[in-house]
Order: sequence, then C-alpha cells, then structure tokens
Amino acid sequence: MLTVMKIKALKPKEKRYEVTHKTGLVLVVSTNGRKTWKVNKSVGGKRITERLGDWPQMGIADAVAAMEALTAKNKPVVQQTNERTFGAIFEEWMELKKANVKNWADIEQRMEKDLLPLFKERSFASITPPEVIKALRTGPLARGKAETVRRLCGYLSEMERFAVNSGYAEALKFTALHEVFPNVKHEHFAAPEPAQLPDVLKRLQIEAIRAPLTWAAILIGFYSLLRPGEYCALRWDWIEDDVITVPAEHMKMKRPFRVPITPQLQHVLADRPHIGDFVLCAPEKPNIPYNRETSRVFMQRHGFSGVLVPHGIRSVGRTWMQEQRVDFEVAEMCLAHTVGNAVSRAYGRSDLLEERRAVMEKWCSFVESGLKS
Repeated sequence: MLTVMKIKALKPKEKRYEVTHKTGLVLVVSTNGRKTWKVNKSVGGKRITERLGDWPQMGIADAVAAMEALTAKNKPVVQQTNERTFGAIFEEWMELKKANVKNWADIEQRMEKDLLPLFKERSFASITPPEVIKALRTGPLARGKAETVRRLCGYLSEMERFAVNSGYAEALKFTALHEVFPNVKHEHFAAPEPAQLPDVLKRLQIEAIRAPLTWAAILIGFYSLLRPGEYCALRWDWIEDDVITVPAEHMKMKRPFRVPITPQLQHVLADRPHIGDFVLCAPEKPNIPYNRETSRVFMQRHGFSGVLVPHGIRSVGRTWMQEQRVDFEVAEMCLAHTVGNAVSRAYGRSDLLEERRAVMEKWCSFVESGLKS
C-alpha cells in the first residue's frame, strides 16, 4: 500500500505508469510528474474506470473514500440467488483471487478460454454438472489438455464455495466433477541428479556462449534457487548489502522472501549492466524484465528436453541438500517453501537467513566447482 513518503518518491519515467494502492485504486504517474488517482475495478460484472483527482490535492484517505463511494453507486441491486449470473460471480471471485494468489492471471485465462464463453450470461443456478462435463470433454480434454481439465474442476469448485458462502448459490454441485475424468499423471520437472550436474552445466555453458543474458539467468536460478518467475523479475532496488528481498506480490506464497547473496551470486550480479530497473533485461529494452519462457525454450532447443528445465534447478538443489543431510526446515526455507502449520508459523517467525546463508554458500560452491571441473 502507498504512503505519503512512497508517493513523494515516485519519479516520472519515459512512459506513464501505475502504482497500486489497493485493489481497484491506482495512482497514475505521468511523464511530466503529475500523479492522478484512478479507479479501475469490476463491480457486479461491470468494469468501472474513472479518474478521481490529483495528488496531493486529493490525499490517500480521500481517494479511498471516493473509490468506495463510486463502488457503492455502481453496485447493482442484489439479485435473487437463481438470477445471479456465472459471469458476475466469476468477476467477484477473481477480485479475491487477485488479492490473494500470484497465479490469478493463469486462472483467469483458463476460465475465459473454456467456461466463460459458454456460461457467462447464464444464471449460475441453472448450470448443471452434465453441461460442464460436456464443455470440458469437448474443449480442453479434446485438445489433450487433461491437466487443464483438472485445474478447471478445482477452480469451479472453489468458485462455487465462494458463491454459496456469499449467498449467491444454495448448494454445492460441482465439488466432484474431477471424478468423471481420467486421473492426471503428474510428471516431475526434468532435473539431473546432483552427481550429473557438472556435465550438464558444462554442456549448458558451451551452448550459452552466444546467449549471455540467458546464461546469466540460468546462473542466478542456480545461485538463488528462486522460481523462474521470481528471479526473472529481479530488480536492482530489491538488493541491499548482501541480501535480495523479493516483495510478497512476486512470491508464490504471497510473503516477502530474503535471499542471501553468496560470492558466486554477487559475481553474476556485478557482471550485469545497470541500465534499467531490472537485473535481467536486454540492452535495447532496459525496462522490460527477462521473459521467464526464454530459458525453457533455450534448453529445449539445445538438447536438454527431459534433462533439465529452469524450474528443475530447484529440484537439483533440494536433492543436493537432502544428500548433504541439511536440516529439513532450513532446506525447505532455502526454496521459499511453507514449513509447518499456521499456528507454528505464527509463533516461529524467523526466516533462518544466516542458517540458509551457510547452506547456500556450500550449494553455490558445489555448482561453481561443477563449472570448473
């Protein structure tokens, strides 16, 4: 959320940009430095986009109040349960997902491709399980996308629980849709055993001679063990002293995460040109982050299919830690995994940074030795 100090620190860029204060309320920073509050949100299935006023004439509290008033003004009269449309419920549910999960765009894309075209204008109560099953069989399943079917069944079940709890539906009828489809065989991310890593690394390094940006991304993946989407978005202002702090909105579990900078990672960072906001960016596009798909496609094109994918780097690191008998909690935290239940996490709030630093230094030395062997 924005504060007065954060707003004052926002500087104009070559193109205007937006900074989110809270869901639906953004501050637009123009190229001339003008800062304008704007509402951009969905209310009852209707998209509301409206300028509220300029900062500092309109303060933060006034902007929030103006947005709430505009929301109330445009909020439709609550319909009877059997009149609420699939599309309207989906819009409200998605607002919640956008605030709570990082992969909301993937959820939205899958639903918009296969279910919304058929059911958006239909009353939610009128839609039957056989209709949904038919849509999934003739849609994603016919395209060979069994995993998409599994995910859509889960999304629809979760959306229905939201509808029931919100008073938009009276009963659950989509909770067991997945049972009529074949089980999806889950395949692990391709990754070599730690003992095989030196050979794979040397092959990768040879192939990456003419792709220095991709090689830097791969090394940062190894030396940080972040997820591809997390390290591809790495910004210079996340780095302070010997720690990288990834903001919560970029992490899968929606919590900020600190990464210890090892000597090997520091060397890679020092070699990156500081030409824009992002550590990984092309010289001709300094303000556009590295595409997370580029490394995957690179590995696929250069003969690493079935051997290694970017996300598999984390698997190699975790397996190495298991072989080294690293403490389970420390090892899991190195990969930003959630450890323990909600109660234990509420009481034990340390991220074990220094313990992780010691482990990551040994892991990075192992990777580096594989490159030099």
